[in-house]
Amino acid sequence: MNILMKILFLSYQNSCRSKIAEAVLKRCDKSLEIYSAGIYPAEEVNGLAIEVLGEIGIKFASASPKHYSEYEHVEFDFLITVGDGTPEEIEIPSTIKYKRKMHLGFSNPIKKYRDPHILLENCREVRDEINNEIEYFYHRILKKQMLPN
Repeated sequence: MNILMKILFLSYQNSCRSKIAEAVLKRCDKSLEIYSAGIYPAEEVNGLAIEVLGEIGIKFASASPKHYSEYEHVEFDFLITVGDGTPEEIEIPSTIKYKRKMHLGFSNPIKKYRDPHILLENCREVRDEINNEIEYFYHRILKKQMLPN
C-alpha cells in the first residue's frame, strides 16, 4: 500500500519551471498530491512551457500561477525549490510547512533572449533537464519512501 505524499514545487513566478516540474511528476504518479506555487506569481503560465510539455505528450491544464499562501494549511512531505542559483538564494516563506526540502537548479529559459527560436529551444532543454531530474527523484527517492516499512 502506498503512502500518500504531498509535494510542493516553489519558484519565484510559478510560470515555467515549477509548472513543468509539477506536470512531469504528475505524469509519473497520479496518486501523489502535487502542487506548484510562486513567491511572486506571474499573471499567466508561459505559453512556451505549455507548448514544450505538449511536445512530450503532457496536456497542461493548470489555469494560472498560484501564490504560496494558498497552501499554508498543508504540510508537505517535500518542498522542492526550482530556479536559478543555489538553495540559499531562495528565501522560503516561514508559513510554508514541510518535512524535507530540496533544490533543483535550472536556468531560466526565457530570461536573456528575445528570438522565438532560441526561446523555444531553451525551453526544450530545460524541460528535458527537469524531466530527467524528476524521473530520478520519483524512482530513486519517492518510490522508496512510499513503500510500507
